[in-house]
Amino acid sequence: MMAAIRPVCNHDMSIWAELAAKVWQTSSSKLIERFQSGAFPYEFLYWENGRAVAFISLSIRQDYVEGATQKPVAYLEGIGVLEVSQRRGIAGELADFARIWAKDQGLTQLASNCDLSNTISQNVHQALGFQEVSRTVNYILDC
Repeated sequence: MMAAIRPVCNHDMSIWAELAAKVWQTSSSKLIERFQSGAFPYEFLYWENGRAVAFISLSIRQDYVEGATQKPVAYLEGIGVLEVSQRRGIAGELADFARIWAKDQGLTQLASNCDLSNTISQNVHQALGFQEVSRTVNYILDC
């Protein structure tokens, strides 16, 4: 199978938005709007035989990142693989791509996070080699 990881372009942003909407549980139209406004500068699609089967969203965070010892830090904002393409190592290929991308940006760490209740994502992060650095529970009180 021929596979390639390429940046998201205007002509395939709707494909990216459909994949990302599943991971981030939002509408693809909102993601397209944010993409067009520049909110997602480092988006990539994983193409296999002419079909996008996965995406990875990366960023460079200048602010504090839990567990990071360097600033700025590369950040894995999201990763998603179509269900029919899962369990074939694509997430691992995307994580390897992210590491190389981070190094190319002059960065030495790649960070990420997920919800405490998202055990699937936690398991994927661990399988990809991420080390857990903390757990938090956040609260809010309306006044």
